[in-house]
Amino acid sequence: MESVILFVAIFLMLLGVIFLIAAGAQNLATGVALVLMAVVLIAFVYRSKRMEASKPTLVTQNFNVTMSGSGQMEKKELMCKSCGAPLADDDLKVVQGGVLLTCPYCGTISSLEESPKW
Repeated sequence: MESVILFVAIFLMLLGVIFLIAAGAQNLATGVALVLMAVVLIAFVYRSKRMEASKPTLVTQNFNVTMSGSGQMEKKELMCKSCGAPLADDDLKVVQGGVLLTCPYCGTISSLEESPKW
């Protein structure tokens, strides 16, 4: 829409300049009126573009994140540190971001620690 208004404004501006060059009392008044209409249309387009640019725009972005271990993942059988009994998945409990192991045989509670990757 703005491009059509700008095209009409440029056409009116050129037509107004032609009337101003032709001189004469009636041509002079018509030329001034055409140039003023062109200036008003250009100011309208400029103002609408500024108002549109000042409005915030909502930008949506999607991120696809995949997580993987830094090395080979292998399943290890968990053993109690005190009595050496095998521990099952039911013996694990997550507490405040840490994993606690409770031995069902001797009752020892220990934490699961990740070994260094190097």
